[in-house]
Amino acid sequence: MIERSVLIVLTVALIGSLGGFFLYVPILPNLAVVVVLGGLCAMFWLGVRIGRRPASSHFGENGRQQENQLSLS
Repeated sequence: MIERSVLIVLTVALIGSLGGFFLYVPILPNLAVVVVLGGLCAMFWLGVRIGRRPASSHFGENGRQQENQLSLS
C-alpha cells in the first residue's frame, strides 16, 4: 500500500514539475528540439534497417554481374 501511495505522489510531482517547466519555458524551442531528436532517431532507425539487409547481387541482361561504379568509357 505504501508503494502505491509513493508512486502516486511521485507521479503527481513529476507532472506538476513538467507543467511548471512548460509554463515557464516557451513551447516552440521545445518542439524544435523534439523534432530534431525525432529526425535523428528516424535516421538511425533507417540506417539500422538498411544495414541489416543482405547484400544482393545485381546481374545484367547477359548474365554478368553489373559494376556498382561509374565508368568513363
